[in-house]
Amino acid sequence: MTNNINDSSFISRDYLNVNVGKRVRMECELNNSIINGNRKGLWLRLEDAEVYFYSRIRINSDERFHIEEGKIFHMINNTSSYYIITYSLIIDDVQLSDSGTYSCQQDNNIIKLFILNIVERPYFITHEYSTILRTQVGKNISIICEAQGKPKPYINWIKKMNENKQKMMINCSITSNICQLNLVNVNRYHNGIYECVATNILGTIGRFYEINVKFPPNVSILREKSSYLIGDTLLLECFIDTNPESDIQWLHRYTQDINKDIDLSRLFYKEYFDHNHYKIDNDIWYIKQEQLNATRWKTTLFIKTSE
Repeated sequence: MTNNINDSSFISRDYLNVNVGKRVRMECELNNSIINGNRKGLWLRLEDAEVYFYSRIRINSDERFHIEEGKIFHMINNTSSYYIITYSLIIDDVQLSDSGTYSCQQDNNIIKLFILNIVERPYFITHEYSTILRTQVGKNISIICEAQGKPKPYINWIKKMNENKQKMMINCSITSNICQLNLVNVNRYHNGIYECVATNILGTIGRFYEINVKFPPNVSILREKSSYLIGDTLLLECFIDTNPESDIQWLHRYTQDINKDIDLSRLFYKEYFDHNHYKIDNDIWYIKQEQLNATRWKTTLFIKTSE
């Protein structure tokens, strides 16, 4: 009986997934009379009818392809004696273009089919890119992230909030192998680290970008008390959001005349520094500044008034 591709129920098949750059061996068994006799073994790819070997004769010029033969066992019956041999097609350094259905044949008789699927880890198309993107409030930012692989990778954007929390970005327009992050009318909350992630069954890769949005200082307070009694302890806190870093000052105004403001920060840091505090008229003053993140500072003014 002659096996052909349309009579698929009689044909043995192997399904192979192989990474790009690896070596693959496709092995089938033939009677050595096929190799040495009138009937010849051959290897071809069905999709393009590319013949690679006819018996031991190379047809295709690609040196990555070669044949290996080996005896398995000796068959003897009343009329003949022959060996069953392996007739293997080897491909070194496989490429995506090597995918296809390979047929081990005895002339036109298909012995076995190998469905070869070449797979590849994701990789980014561009190797050079800007890791820091600087802009201003109100501007628009678009970052193109392009990755390939096989199977086709899933690409998405993640904003790094902190070590334990991530925020998935949804405003990513996808075309082909591109996922474009679009930030419209950016504000100070867009500052941070963004990662483009590409994933398929073979692995995950990431590429980091820092978005640096410049904005003027914004001062906020959590609570406010306008009157105190003599002897009360004053603890004044405020938060400053700014990029780039600003010169933070505490001013003491005795009158309505702004020209008579006293820069307490200057006094504290330059003139009256003494074990993290200083005294004015026997009152204890203390100023502390703390950077909470890349664009936020907390400053505290402590005053212990005298009786």
